[in-house]
Amino acid sequence: MAYFDNNATNRPCEVALAAHSEALSEDWRNPSAPSSFAARVRVKLALAREKLAACLGVSPDTVSFTSGATESNNAIFSHISRASSRQARVLLSPVEHPSVRESANRYFSGRVDELPADGSGIVEPSTLAPILDASEVALVSVMAANNETGVIQPWEKIAGMCRAHGVPFHSDATQWVGKLPSGQWDVCDYLSASAHKFGGLKGVGILKSPAEFSFIVGGEQEGGSRAGTENFPGVAAMLAALEESESFVGSPILEEARNAFEESLRASIPGIEVLGENVSRLWNVSALLMPRFDNLRWVGKLEKIGHEVSTGSACATGKDGPSHVSAAMGLSPEQARRVVRVSGSRETTPAEWSGLADAFRLAYAELRADSSSSEVVSI
Repeated sequence: MAYFDNNATNRPCEVALAAHSEALSEDWRNPSAPSSFAARVRVKLALAREKLAACLGVSPDTVSFTSGATESNNAIFSHISRASSRQARVLLSPVEHPSVRESANRYFSGRVDELPADGSGIVEPSTLAPILDASEVALVSVMAANNETGVIQPWEKIAGMCRAHGVPFHSDATQWVGKLPSGQWDVCDYLSASAHKFGGLKGVGILKSPAEFSFIVGGEQEGGSRAGTENFPGVAAMLAALEESESFVGSPILEEARNAFEESLRASIPGIEVLGENVSRLWNVSALLMPRFDNLRWVGKLEKIGHEVSTGSACATGKDGPSHVSAAMGLSPEQARRVVRVSGSRETTPAEWSGLADAFRLAYAELRADSSSSEVVSI
């Protein structure tokens, strides 16, 4: 099965698995225990924090290890709600991940505003200043890159504008970290990411926050911000995956292969559209608006042919209604049901992208044949 659902999760890379296995074998002790063996694990955990912080361009004392971006996002909105007034509001882009949208609405019920965005789902920084001037804002949250379309937000400019207004800024960088240059994330007051999106393991993630931030009590782990025995093997695997990903960041071959796949489909499937094709996107994502047939039929047909793709966010699977991302981009409910998401990885070869294009053509022919054979003719 050719795997093209990497925005949902990556296969753990070999260096991550090796680092995890070594840590499970040699560094399985509780880092908080008083023995010299435990102290060795504690030192390794501190070193891993320093290295990860350096990759992200942030201070180590602002980095906490969590179970993933969903926990990090929930913790941020819970903390901000306790620290702000009852009148304060939060501002989100209209294309945020469900773990941001639902956290915001839980902790700021009735006080969540969506920022205006263009047809690609991008928030224009210049529209933010009047909103910040006109109301009491507790937090602005704008993701770095969208999980469904790969469209990149101007997060650095938005972060700078928030800082100039004295308003905290959060960016869910789950789809950016490990795919694009880490940049200087220190401009963000809050940052969230998950290891399994860039070749690490599930159950471990990153939260960048002010040093005084605290969200799970019951122990002094993570500098007192998150109680509970630290998952050092998971952290070691995450660091190994992130360090390996840096050698692939910026490789033109990866984006060229994706672009060639899209051009091949345009030439052979009339009416196909690529969402966000005229703006900056992640190199691994194609959000395809198919000319015919519901996306679940495409997913099923492609899987039978040997290619695993998706309809959008895995966290939104099973929820009623069209994707909020598609709606924010101006798609009708009927169009949203024809969107297929394809997402490769740094290990996806040009030959595999080409094979996927062939699979789409075959699936299209079979879907048309299925449709023709099932038509009922009235006499």
